[in-house]
Amino acid sequence: MAIFFDDEERNMLPLWRSYDDISLTREMDYSGKKMLSMRFDLFGSFIEAWKAKQTVVTAADLVNAGVASGNTCHVEVMNAADFMLNNADQCTTLALEVAESIINTPRVILPNSLLKSKKFEDTATNLIKGLVEQEQMTKARIGMLRHQLREHCYDPVAYCELARCYANLGMIDKAETYMNYAVYLAPTSRFIVRCAARFFVHKGDLDRAKNVLLKSGRVKMDPWIMSAEIAVESVMERASRYVKDGRQLALSGNVSAFSTSELCFAICKVDLDYGKRKDSRKMFEKGIIEPNDNCLAQAEFFAKNDCNIKLDLSAYSCLPHKHEADTRKAYETGKYEEAFISSLKWMQDYRFEQRPIAFAFDISCIYLKRYDFAIEVEKKALALTPNNPTAVNNLAYVMGLSDRLDEAEAYLSTINYQKYLDKKDTTGAICLVATCGLLEYRKGNVNEGRKMYNMAIQAAKKHKDNGLAAKARLNMIREEVHNVKEYDGNILNELESLETDSIRETEQLKKDILEEVKKRS
Repeated sequence: MAIFFDDEERNMLPLWRSYDDISLTREMDYSGKKMLSMRFDLFGSFIEAWKAKQTVVTAADLVNAGVASGNTCHVEVMNAADFMLNNADQCTTLALEVAESIINTPRVILPNSLLKSKKFEDTATNLIKGLVEQEQMTKARIGMLRHQLREHCYDPVAYCELARCYANLGMIDKAETYMNYAVYLAPTSRFIVRCAARFFVHKGDLDRAKNVLLKSGRVKMDPWIMSAEIAVESVMERASRYVKDGRQLALSGNVSAFSTSELCFAICKVDLDYGKRKDSRKMFEKGIIEPNDNCLAQAEFFAKNDCNIKLDLSAYSCLPHKHEADTRKAYETGKYEEAFISSLKWMQDYRFEQRPIAFAFDISCIYLKRYDFAIEVEKKALALTPNNPTAVNNLAYVMGLSDRLDEAEAYLSTINYQKYLDKKDTTGAICLVATCGLLEYRKGNVNEGRKMYNMAIQAAKKHKDNGLAAKARLNMIREEVHNVKEYDGNILNELESLETDSIRETEQLKKDILEEVKKRS
């Protein structure tokens, strides 16, 4: 039984994008000292260095430069990659993975028209392939950044970018090391402290996220840093002492609507939490005047939960990176293919975040029934958090539904569900037990499948989670209808009384059961 995303909360945390992307927006206006820009345009010099002296160092630099600049087909880049593989004992794991990607990548370049194809299948497949290519680009970017730091060892932006790259690969400890360097070198930089705050929230170190913002000394004067501080306090379920100052700053007219947009939505969230709907509406209307994509996604989230808010996304069609808002809008209106495509773009845009992965998995698994896509998406979640029981369970569940039983059991064998069942928070363990039941049904062991599902149902009831118990029972009924030659038709009478915590999921599960009944009849 899959553990689907609970989208009941969204905070106005700053987005953590590359310095190159942020520098193209007005977010960096008046942000203080200009930082050293990225230097990835020296491809020719790397070729010359490789030709002059062929070592694993010059080979790695050339390979990374080739990937970063899109020159992976260049003969010298391929020669350098081959040289690295022949001297694998002298290369790092990341460097070898980049080299292997060059040697093993087919030399057929897909046309841009494929990305714009109206066919859902082509577009989705290409975007999923793009996620793999993006991972190799990230590894190559790490090599380039490390090369840059050999020449400019006091560049905080390069350290911050290294942290983002490692976070995108799920290597949180390394990411923290480089983020600490960045904060030490530029403790007052708007770019650095906002990225650092977002990273430490991602890591779960909320006190550190708050301290980085406060120690910048710019919270009260910089609307971008103030909005981040209010958002972090909101995650900590506390009201920031800067809400009053932020409200005055946002409504003063002394700062542009764009620069105060995130601040307005951060305060709007606080107002809603405290039931101040009139104040929240005023901040919403101020914030939506000139939003960035983060604010637009927050506005769409508010609109989903408040029928009095009317938001026309078409008015912001030219806004770049608005994939989260597009995903939410398409999902809420039942346009699931559009929602899935947007969620994949959101994944590419915001690699280390779990929310786009969760959306993409839910949509492909529940509504589109594209289990092949769901598997590829959930593997990305597992790559970010290795051995995560939720990701393992979800992979096993969707593999079970697609009858890839051996693979499913191989993943489940890494998890001791009884260990989680004994804990106070048992949702994950109950779902794992139910997934084991699914696999038993699909293997033809009906009695064992019933036993596992009933164990999950009883565990949910024991912990007074009737919604989870109903979800397990609906999954069990589906498997009864799907696998038992002469199932008891009376179980269908239960459908009307079973309700999970999600109306959408309940309706879809019941629809799936009735479709199985239709197939049998």
